[in-house]
Amino acid sequence: MKIQFQYLFPLGMLLLLILTTNTGCVGKKKFRREMANRDSLSYVLNVRNLELSREVGQLKLKVAEKTGEGNGLREIYDKQVVEIKKLEKEIERLGKQSSSTQQSLNEEIRTRDAQIADKEQVISNLGTTMQSQEDGIEAILNEFKAAFQDAPPRDFSYEHKDYKGYLVVSERQLFKPGTDQFSKTANAVVEKIARVLNNHPELQIQIVGHSDSQSAMKGFKNRLDFSSSRAVAVTEMLTHDFYMNGVQLTAAGRGDFEPKTSNETEDGRSMNRRIEIVFQQRVDDVRKMLKEVKKQ
Repeated sequence: MKIQFQYLFPLGMLLLLILTTNTGCVGKKKFRREMANRDSLSYVLNVRNLELSREVGQLKLKVAEKTGEGNGLREIYDKQVVEIKKLEKEIERLGKQSSSTQQSLNEEIRTRDAQIADKEQVISNLGTTMQSQEDGIEAILNEFKAAFQDAPPRDFSYEHKDYKGYLVVSERQLFKPGTDQFSKTANAVVEKIARVLNNHPELQIQIVGHSDSQSAMKGFKNRLDFSSSRAVAVTEMLTHDFYMNGVQLTAAGRGDFEPKTSNETEDGRSMNRRIEIVFQQRVDDVRKMLKEVKKQ
């Protein structure tokens, strides 16, 4: 809003001129009255002029404020535009990164799947090998059963546990009571054992002697020594008389520490006095298989 102040002042001067021109036609009282009216009008005009000036100032101030608000809003708008552009770029970057990450993840998954497949194959192969070994142990036990099918059943037993085969031979078939001296039947028994084992060079074999807890011993310090001496005697016969590979064989005694049954009866003590032929796949071969698995 724009006020035309220049028209206010000429109007006052015109009135003053008219009043001055007509002073000759009026008396002094009238002149004074006119002068008072002029002064009053001038005062009113000045007051109005001041009020208008104030209104103009307020209007300018409001315009300035509005202009300032507009500038502030524009500044905020511009900032928001900049932020939006930044966010759009960030979203684009993250999208590309996500795509790249997904590709890497897919590649990693494919690699892991291949590794898992390889390990599953190794486990499958190992399981097949172990099952083959179990079947082999069972087959050897059947060979022993066939070799001793005519022998007294109570003097021979066959076990398969913990990936090992056990041929259990009673003392009566191998030794004179209370000694490590072979009986008359020992040679024939050990020969049959050797015939079976010589066909399996892949085996690791342990000859283990056991005793009961009460029977008399002749010339031994204790039952552990006694049972060990019997195991050694069988091992020596296998290697010296029947040409078994000594690398496959070891001997050990357990004394009365691993009874097969109770020592309270004669039948129980008789079962505990025994020789066990324990055989399994060579430890080196098993370690080799496990080593191959660890490499995968």
